[in-house]
Amino acid sequence: MREHKYEIKRCLLTAITVLIVSTLLCACMHGAAFDGSITEDEDHFDMTFEILNTSYSHELKMKEGEALEVTVDAESGNLSLIIQKDDNKPIYQGNKIKSAKFQVGIDTEGTYTLTVTGRKARGYVMIRRVEGGINGE
Repeated sequence: MREHKYEIKRCLLTAITVLIVSTLLCACMHGAAFDGSITEDEDHFDMTFEILNTSYSHELKMKEGEALEVTVDAESGNLSLIIQKDDNKPIYQGNKIKSAKFQVGIDTEGTYTLTVTGRKARGYVMIRRVEGGINGE
């Protein structure tokens, strides 16, 4: 009888411990900065994320007359995008973007910084170089 009570207490204690650890792990994941994947090269910057609570940047060397094709789908949270050459005024700045597909023309050759910022965001951002620009598609 005593062993039976001990086994019940042990099982109950194990179940409570598992619940506490699960709760703590979920709480830690909620505050995570990034859970997803990023691919980038000289022609594109793609992010897919379950959680984005930070900023990521990528630089692209662009020529005059080219364009950037931007596709965004924010399933939840707040998502912002800035496209900027050096310290100049951004050529594009979007805040609280939900879903969009558009092109941004490049008027001046140079290195452009693409910065994606999320707050409790879930979704994806795809930015790729388009040869020939907006009118050349």
